[in-house]
Amino acid sequence: MSGSPQGLRKKLTKVGEAFGPPIHPEELTANLSELEQRLNREMKCPAGKNQVFLRSLLTGSGTTRPRIALKCHLRRQIGLPRDVFYEHIRDVCCTDPEQCEAYRALKERFVPT
Repeated sequence: MSGSPQGLRKKLTKVGEAFGPPIHPEELTANLSELEQRLNREMKCPAGKNQVFLRSLLTGSGTTRPRIALKCHLRRQIGLPRDVFYEHIRDVCCTDPEQCEAYRALKERFVPT
């Protein structure tokens, strides 16, 4: 295998980020389409409005199990990974966006004068 150990570590880290955290138990038992629709209805963060989707990745031997995800352009703008998953969506995006560093950065940029 060519490449430095650091380069390989970076590549593996990116692959790990792509798959995200372990699937939440609720995602394993719920109807994912209904869960997606509910989260889109309950979304409080303006960047996440109607952005929750079902995600499955191609692997060398098939696909990963479908899961709830959201690509947040606000997180990308401040250098954070743009992909967020079920627990973050439920606990932050749909409940209290003020907990989110990217949302707070957006609010600071657009302070009414």
